[in-house]
Amino acid sequence: MRLLVAYGSPFLAATPSVGALVLAATLLDPAVGLLGLSAGLSALGVRSLLRLPALPGEMEVLNAAYVGLVLGAFHSWSVPLVALAALGGGLVVLLGSGLGPILRRSRDLPLLGAPFLLTAWTLLPAAKALGIPLRGIAPAFLYPSWIGSWPTTALSTVGALLYVPNPISGAVLLAAVLLASPVLGLLGLSGGALAWGLVSAAGGLPGSSLPVLAAFNGALTALVLSAHTTPTRRGLAVAAGGVIASTAFSAGLLWILWPLGLPPLSAPFLLSVWLVRAALRAEHGLAWSRFWLPAPARPEESLGRQRLARARGVDEAGIALRPPFLARMEVSQPMDGALTHRGPWRHALDFVRTEEGRSFRGDGDRLADFHAFDLPVVSPAWGTVLSCRTDLPDNAPGEVNLEDNWGNHVLLQLPAGPCVLLAHLRQGSVSVAPGQWLAPGAPVGRCGNSGRSTQPHLHLHVQQGGWLGAPTAPFHLAGYLNADGCLVLDGTPCAGETLEHAPVSGSLSGALALQAGREWRFAADGGPWVLSVRHGLLGETTLSSDRGASVQAFQGDLVFSLFRRSGPSDPVLDAFALAFGLTPLAEGCRSWRDSPEVNFLGLSAADRLRVGLRHPLGANLSSRYERRWDARSGLWIQRGEHRVPALGGEIVATSVGYLGETDGPVGFRLSAGGGREIRAGLAGFGNRGDHGIPAWSVDIAPRPVTTFPTP
Repeated sequence: MRLLVAYGSPFLAATPSVGALVLAATLLDPAVGLLGLSAGLSALGVRSLLRLPALPGEMEVLNAAYVGLVLGAFHSWSVPLVALAALGGGLVVLLGSGLGPILRRSRDLPLLGAPFLLTAWTLLPAAKALGIPLRGIAPAFLYPSWIGSWPTTALSTVGALLYVPNPISGAVLLAAVLLASPVLGLLGLSGGALAWGLVSAAGGLPGSSLPVLAAFNGALTALVLSAHTTPTRRGLAVAAGGVIASTAFSAGLLWILWPLGLPPLSAPFLLSVWLVRAALRAEHGLAWSRFWLPAPARPEESLGRQRLARARGVDEAGIALRPPFLARMEVSQPMDGALTHRGPWRHALDFVRTEEGRSFRGDGDRLADFHAFDLPVVSPAWGTVLSCRTDLPDNAPGEVNLEDNWGNHVLLQLPAGPCVLLAHLRQGSVSVAPGQWLAPGAPVGRCGNSGRSTQPHLHLHVQQGGWLGAPTAPFHLAGYLNADGCLVLDGTPCAGETLEHAPVSGSLSGALALQAGREWRFAADGGPWVLSVRHGLLGETTLSSDRGASVQAFQGDLVFSLFRRSGPSDPVLDAFALAFGLTPLAEGCRSWRDSPEVNFLGLSAADRLRVGLRHPLGANLSSRYERRWDARSGLWIQRGEHRVPALGGEIVATSVGYLGETDGPVGFRLSAGGGREIRAGLAGFGNRGDHGIPAWSVDIAPRPVTTFPTP
């Protein structure tokens, strides 16, 4: 099974069947495929013997299999060649274990095929030194006469991705890639075609190995860069640029290495991907702050996940911070600001307090005249105080201290490694000490005018180093109310934008508490329906219905959220997820937006086709929620409108959720197109009882949803 995972990992296959097809494509040329299989099995054995952890996607096993494939492609089958392939499997494991940390620490570069390339360049000369004869022409059955020259060339180039350049292997490999990810497959084909076209346009020699080498490396470059970014216009442009670079590297390395008896293999692909990754780093510009995915993913998946993550402020490619203040504040200088937020310190925000458009009262000649002066400053995240200072005097308005740029400050070390700086605090106001552990919202000091500051304001940035003046890193703010009272879970505010702290409601938090064993029983249109809280071995929480469907759940200090629907069809669970799928726990929040998965809408086959034709890369719903308190019924009522563009017109649905502060979700309904409506009202709740927790149950008279207050 691990071997099949390794064979399918270049194409991000979700099932072993894709890996089996890739393996079959290599075995169509047995002399090549069996050597790849031998090297892969050797890598598995050596890794187990040395008790080394597996790399993501069985990367070392894949590299080892490629070593065997390239040995078989260049040399005739023999016992010494099998021994070299087995040796290559062991070398790849050691290189993968040693090179991976070095590449990550240097420029955060992916390992990719580096172990394969170094091992192949070592063993190919060794095979020549041992006198192992070069391979002759491949078997004739691999080049059927009924395939024309142009399709034969194209499919053979696809097969070259596995060092089996024949049309039948290429066709099987193409089927495997399209099965794993049609979009990724088309992008890879486009990359290979672009490279081939560039060589042809430049006058590449007919019959030389350059066109195939360039197309092979161009396809790999397009595949990898597309899997590490979202398929936006900029992502596609970067992938095309990478293909152009790999084509240039192919021509240059072929000219340099071939006289030395070394084939370039996948070196052009590796160099071009590393070049692009190193050049387009987050610290090189705000445009690249969230360009790279934290882990490779199929384009169809990455777009949907990124839309949902960014809508909910949990994007893994960025650092989320809570507002470091309790009062209403305004951004006086944004990221990439014209004054001091430039170069290495571009990722920073400055905040002031304004009233009627002014940051001070009267003439503003005293610090006390400024609305921001002496306002409390709080921790924006969990972390440990790394350093702080509180002895510097505050500057008079208009004056500046250029010797101590950051003034009085608190430097907070985040658990993930980066640090957060809160600067220009008031003299003597810092209330924390180095080594102290802080939670979000914990007081750290008060706003002042120390350091390089002409008026009282608060400076916030994230930095990679633990010293003052270290280069800044991208971040975003999560959990604040904008000027319209809308909750923002992922925001990079602009100059002049107003932010307000969103206090959390204890009653709302308790109503949606995900306690172990908790369950709600509803009277739904289709009969009784039960929803239960379950906790997994890895700490994950799911809400599971009695119909076998489930959805993952999370409750933080700010929101209750649902995501990753799985299991059989359950329209009632889908309606519940749209009604309560993102519920802010801040009492002052009156509206918010979300981007839930489109499958929550329970579309018909015809509507799924309409959406698929309109969005070939997948789609998320565009949802807007509004919430109000109904004092007469004692319920929070939140109404959502969910839209998704489709071929022939937009699909629209509305959801309503009724939330009691003691009983939790007491009712919900979903109205979709075609008159379809799903309704459910609470009939009881309780606890199943487990691990010393007593079981209990409360029955209530089911209340028809039609009797609930109108939204």
